[in-house]
Amino acid sequence: MITHELYSMSPTVNFVARSAADTGTTWGPRIIPDCQLFYVISGEAVLELGTERYSILPGECVFYGANSPHQLSTVKLTDYVSLHFSWNESSPLPVHPAHGIRVASPTEQTFNPTSYGLVLPEGKLLHVPHHVRIPVIETTLLEMVVEYQQQHLTYPYLLRSLLMKMIVLIVRQLRSPSHSQHGPKIQNALRAMRDYPARNWSVSKLAQLCGYHSSYFTRLFREEVGQNPKHFLISERIRQAKQALLNGERMDCIAERLGYISIHYFSRNFKKETGVTPSEFKQQGTVNYTERDEADRNPMI
Repeated sequence: MITHELYSMSPTVNFVARSAADTGTTWGPRIIPDCQLFYVISGEAVLELGTERYSILPGECVFYGANSPHQLSTVKLTDYVSLHFSWNESSPLPVHPAHGIRVASPTEQTFNPTSYGLVLPEGKLLHVPHHVRIPVIETTLLEMVVEYQQQHLTYPYLLRSLLMKMIVLIVRQLRSPSHSQHGPKIQNALRAMRDYPARNWSVSKLAQLCGYHSSYFTRLFREEVGQNPKHFLISERIRQAKQALLNGERMDCIAERLGYISIHYFSRNFKKETGVTPSEFKQQGTVNYTERDEADRNPMI
C-alpha cells in the first residue's frame, strides 16, 4: 500500500475535464502514469480493475493509481468528470498524463491494482476505496473543470486547493458512521430512484425490488445510506435538477420530468433543500463549459 500524510500532502491536478460519452464508449485496457478519479454525473459506467468489476452510477466515482491495469466503459449515455492527479508534487503545475498512457497487456490485466492509504492527523490509516458513492464532491469537481479550462493567473494554486478540499470531503465521508458502499442489498432500489425520479416510489415497491419486507428494507436502507428512501428520492431529484439547470434546461421541463406538479412546487422544494431558488442557483453556477472540445482533443483521458 502507498500511503500519504494528509497534513503534509501537496497534491497536483494534472488534468480535469467534464465530458459526455455515448453508450459503449471504452477506454482501455490501459495503464496510466498518475492517479485517476472518474465521477459519474448521469448515466452509468463500468470499471474493470484487475480482477474486480465496479458499476458506477450517478453520484459515484472510482479511483485507481499508476500501474493499475483497468478498463472503463459506458453502459448508457454518460455525463462524467475525469480527474488525473498526483498525491505529492513540489510544483502545482499540471503535467498532462496523455504521454504516459499505454495499453495494458493481457498478463498485466490480471494484476491486482495498487492500494492507497491516507495517514490521518491522529495517526490512523484510512484506506482509499476504489469505488464509493460521494455526490458531495460534484460541485468541487466542476469548479476544478472551470479553473483548468480558463487558466487564469495562479490557477495551478487554486486547483491544488480545490483538490485538497475534495480529498478532505472524501475523508470526512469515509469516516462518517453512516458511510457504506451500498452493496447489492439495496442497489436495485437506488438504481430505480435514480433512473425514474419522477415516480412516486412507495417503500413497499422499493422493498419488493430488493426482495425484502418493507420494515426490514427501511432499516437496511437507513443503515447503508444514512437517510430514509423518501429523503433519498428528494435528494436525487434536487441533484438531477441542479444538473439540468446548469445544462440550460427550461424550468417547466425540469419540473415535469422530475415529477413535480407545478413550477411553483418545484421552486419551493428546491429552495427548501438548497437555500436558494432554481433561478438563483442557475445564476450562481452557470458556466460555459467546453468539455466536449477538451474530450475531442484528449480522447484517451
